Amino acid sequence: MRGLKTQESEKFNKFFVMVQKAAQNKNAVFFLEAGDGRDFETSKMEGEDLQGWLIPNNQADEFESIWRKNEVSEKWEDFFCFAVWRKRGERFEISFE
Repeated sequence: MRGLKTQESEKFNKFFVMVQKAAQNKNAVFFLEAGDGRDFETSKMEGEDLQGWLIPNNQADEFESIWRKNEVSEKWEDFFCFAVWRKRGERFEISFE
């Protein structure tokens, strides 16, 4: 899945699809660096706050090539952010902070 380097559980992948949909709403792709805690788990999904880069679609291919090689430079630091989940009733929402 784009934005992930590692194999994750099916439950986490469902969460990460939500993260990418929130990124798409901002015309961007989220590239995961690491989990940031505040874990949750339901019968269908699991996740946590994440840290990584929210990269505009028009720069995503360029960024992905260096991200995959672990060569992200300071040039990209303005795109670094946290993907924070919130539960609203039965729905989860993702915001980038």
